[in-house]
Amino acid sequence: CTKLKPKSPYAEIKLIEEKILKKNRKKIKFVSFRFGTISGVSKGMRFHTAINKFCFYTFLRKPLPIWKSMMNKPRPYLSLTDAFKVLKFTIEKDFFNNESFNILSNNLTLKTIIQYFRKYKKNIKIKYENSKLINQYSYKVSNKKFVDRAFNLKANIGNDIRSTLKIFKDINNEM
Repeated sequence: CTKLKPKSPYAEIKLIEEKILKKNRKKIKFVSFRFGTISGVSKGMRFHTAINKFCFYTFLRKPLPIWKSMMNKPRPYLSLTDAFKVLKFTIEKDFFNNESFNILSNNLTLKTIIQYFRKYKKNIKIKYENSKLINQYSYKVSNKKFVDRAFNLKANIGNDIRSTLKIFKDINNEM
């Protein structure tokens, strides 16, 4: 889109940083990536984002906290697999072209994410929440600009969920 409307302090700062880079594009080569919410297994894995938090709650046999009003609203998600491929490509191909790109694997709704969980873990529980979310915005983003200049991102968020649940299962079996 041509007019960006950041919905969080992080997004506001990201745009300010991009403007500073663009102002200095003659002095510095850069690329700015706007990553979707990360999912997938890593050594420094964090569990505050929806998918990773849901994996952790599933392991603990706690109900998934779902805001019913967000059930059918899309958000952009990025598999760590795709994120790694983008960064590797950027370095190997010197892809510093002074542009900004949305990087995501899929735009997904909570309903779709829950379907993935039910596919791999039949007995998950859900607890519908009514509390106000800090970031209640639903949005889809397009990665077409990146795909047109580089390559298609095609990791499956469902595979990230399955891999993360498997790690928890393996840890549980070792205990």
